[in-house]
Amino acid sequence: MFKKQLILAVLVLLTFGAMAQSGTTKKNPFYYELISNESKTTNFVFGFYPTTYTWEESKDIEGFTHVKAAVINSATGALEWNNYKINILLKSGKLIRSYTTVAKEGDFACNYIIKGSETHYQYFCFHTKFTADDINKVWLVLGDDQIFNLMFDKNE
Repeated sequence: MFKKQLILAVLVLLTFGAMAQSGTTKKNPFYYELISNESKTTNFVFGFYPTTYTWEESKDIEGFTHVKAAVINSATGALEWNNYKINILLKSGKLIRSYTTVAKEGDFACNYIIKGSETHYQYFCFHTKFTADDINKVWLVLGDDQIFNLMFDKNE
């Protein structure tokens, strides 16, 4: 229980840091999960911030929504992120899945390495237009047999 509270505190601090950088002071709900193995060689927190959504659209590209996430690697070794996906169940009943971008580096890249004790931010992209209020549930998909139902925190 203490570990989950500590993880939650770290995510709340990251959320407030992100809000301070953007100049907003409103509360920012988020979805999260601690993913760890017994030996702690895998030990990270994943946070997904639905109120950071942005719909991008232009005559040159198909419209898409992107949402910011954070991966906090608490292990001493590096964490290799391999194009993992987000599944979202909208309140309408529609299930959407993030897609792989062409970015090789930066916040839109889908494959990267996070050094031990570091945090990486990524934007997950979806072909569907939606807002934070449209979301019912969120899952992090690391593979066919590794699907994590993210917990929701209102951050109040």
